Amino acid sequence: MPVIEVVYKPMNLKQLEYAAAVAANNSFSVAAEACHVTQPTLSSGVAELEAEMGGRLFSRTTRSVALTPLGTHLLPYIKEVINARDTLSVQSKSFLNPAQKILRIGMSPLVDAKLLGLMLDPFKRENPVLELVLREMNMADLYRMLDEGLLDYVFGVSAGHKDRWNSAFLYDEPLLYVPGGGNRRTDNSKSISFKDIAEDVYVMVPDACGLARATRALFRSQRKPLNEYKGEAMSYQVLEDWAALNIGSAILPGSKVTKSTKVVRTIKTKDNDVVRIAFEAIWPREREQSKHLAAFEKHLRTVAPKIVQGLASE
Repeated sequence: MPVIEVVYKPMNLKQLEYAAAVAANNSFSVAAEACHVTQPTLSSGVAELEAEMGGRLFSRTTRSVALTPLGTHLLPYIKEVINARDTLSVQSKSFLNPAQKILRIGMSPLVDAKLLGLMLDPFKRENPVLELVLREMNMADLYRMLDEGLLDYVFGVSAGHKDRWNSAFLYDEPLLYVPGGGNRRTDNSKSISFKDIAEDVYVMVPDACGLARATRALFRSQRKPLNEYKGEAMSYQVLEDWAALNIGSAILPGSKVTKSTKVVRTIKTKDNDVVRIAFEAIWPREREQSKHLAAFEKHLRTVAPKIVQGLASE
């Protein structure tokens, strides 16, 4: 019997980029558009990557595309490799052209990307030759990269690091309550008292993006134990789905609740204050300060707050 040898192309960065794009868009066609390739080219690249990884990264039907358990497990590592390539490129440009203005910002997945864009646009217009490098990762990695000089700033949930880094307030927004089952509380009120939801079981994410820490801090401040579901979601996006399945209730920033979730409420404390989550920018206290970084810090303290205030007053 003849031996049939199957040869797969070795993994390359394009394949990883294709997989990350499919995961971000839940669509092969949209991902192909985003990557500026044909759908057959992208599909072939993902298939080759799956062959090398030894299993499917995506489950595909005629109507939907979703990560498999293997895909969910490997996605953070795929992003890490892509980010490492970007870091290598930035470091090379910075070394070969010290005059090049590069602004490296790491951000928590919880940061409102649209609002971030509005805050950054005026600075980019004033600095047209500026190269802006954004990186979305878990907070532990972002803090490490900030300490190692691989990032200039980190944007994330306020965490009281004033003794370690300089900081500037960015914005805050309400934390919203998503009831388990979606319709367990059928009244039409737009808010709910904390004491009325304190006994719920809550689906949680790992303490990576800042949401778990903020949720636990809320319960501590109200002197109530937090009843956490024994399982753990991989990301905040899953919390809505689990709440809809009545696995438990969820707490999410307002900007991260999708339109598909109809029953959500602001949370009020016993003093009738709306519970909010605050976001900040942090950067090292001591570092060699270039002019464009000094200008950006001034922008964070003066221009960015005015943009947020203007949106709030609309």
